[in-house]
Order: sequence, then structure tokens, then C-alpha cells
Amino acid sequence: MIDLFLFENEAPQAKHAMAHGIRHFLLDWEIVDKAERQKGFDTEIRPGTVDDLCALTAVPGGTTWCRINRYGLQTAREIDAAVAAGAEGLFLPMVTSLSEVEDFLRLVGARCATGIMVETVEAYAMARDLASLPLQRVYFGLNDFAISRGGGSIFRAVLDGSVERMREIFREQAFGFGGMTAIEAGDPLPARLLLEEMARLHCNYTFLRRSFRRDTRACCPGEVVAGIQAAWQRCRKRDAETIRRDRQILETRLHELCR
Repeated sequence: MIDLFLFENEAPQAKHAMAHGIRHFLLDWEIVDKAERQKGFDTEIRPGTVDDLCALTAVPGGTTWCRINRYGLQTAREIDAAVAAGAEGLFLPMVTSLSEVEDFLRLVGARCATGIMVETVEAYAMARDLASLPLQRVYFGLNDFAISRGGGSIFRAVLDGSVERMREIFREQAFGFGGMTAIEAGDPLPARLLLEEMARLHCNYTFLRRSFRRDTRACCPGEVVAGIQAAWQRCRKRDAETIRRDRQILETRLHELCR
């Protein structure tokens, strides 16, 4: 099974999602500099609150992580608030220096699990140093990484091997990238092709975002989740030749998107 993290702020919606096979949730607090940084890009900014996190972590049977803001004067306060609210783990986004992550880990201590978002050229360049730190999860952010290196298709990092290089370096951590929706959907890149690449890179988790919500409005979310997991099992059982052929198909599609 691949862990599917649903971005969610509301406990009633989380309970509904759990009835359809979703067990992992990510509450997003990130807002600092985000609107300006992502202006003109197709992204979503929908920050939650401490009360939202408290309600989510109280939902039985689920696991809730929180993405705090990038490292700054507010970091210690946000970590304390998220831990007190019951977060199982914290993601630090927009990493640009090793000391940021070291301070983040020191502030968290052993109170909960930790993860970082590799989504800047600085984090990419010092990945080997970051991989030596006691992190549980690493997520490669395609959108912000594309912005960080000057724009262009978010999928260029998949095509040019940037994501694969990060997976090779962060081999000891649970690793994820991209996002997932109904396996027969996905625009501009079919979800099936993206899931095949996640399996090739031995990813452990991914995110369910706006496209998932859109694609489950007219159908049963449980069927979509089951379809993703069934496709994941098929991807994991491919032989070497099938994996090679599927990567070639993906590269052809990515060359079209990255022109």
C-alpha cells in the first residue's frame, strides 16, 4: 500500500474520508511568503488553524501531520502549538540551509516525527547533508522547485532526473513527490503514468490534492482510493522490461509538456 495523505482542515471531512479508506491527513499552516512566491502559478493556499489541528488529531484511527511555515522567528512557537495539538509529525517547507533543519529537529526533539520539503535549489544542492539528519519523511515539491529554478514545467524535475537523484540520496527516509487522483484521470499528466514512476522510484507516500477532490465529486471516493491502491500493486509487480518501457512512455509525454 502507498500512504495517501489528504490535505484536510476539517474533522468532519476527515471522518468522511476515513470511511472511504483514507487514513493519513496533512493540515497545512504554510502561508508566509506563499502568495507572493506562487503568484501566477496554479496552486492552492488554504491554511488551517490550531483548533483545526486539534479537531483532526482527535479523529480516531487517523494520523495527522502538519506543515508549518518555513523556518523563521515563528518556528518554535508553531512547533510547540502543533505538538500540543497532537500532530504525529511536522513538515518543514522551503528549506534553504542545513542549520534551519538542524534547529527544526532540535526544537522538535523526540516529541513527534519530522519531515522536510525539498523544493528549493538550495535544498537540492545540499541533499546529501540533509539525508544524514534523523528525518522520517522527505517530500519533493515539484511546484516550488520549478519556481525556485526559474519557472517552466513542474514536471521537468521528473524528466531530467532531479526527483530520481533525490530519491537515491534520501534512500533511508520515506519519500514522496507529486500528487495523486483517480487513476484514469490526471491533467496534464495521466495519474497512471505518475504512479508508475512513483513505484519505479520506490516511493512510500504521496498527496491527494484539489484534483482528487474534483475527480471524486461525482463518484465514490472509496472506489477511487481502491483503484489507486490496486494500480499501485500492479505497478509494484512489473518486471524490469515493463518498467523500462513505461519510463520511455513517460519520457515521451514529459518531453511534450516541457517544451
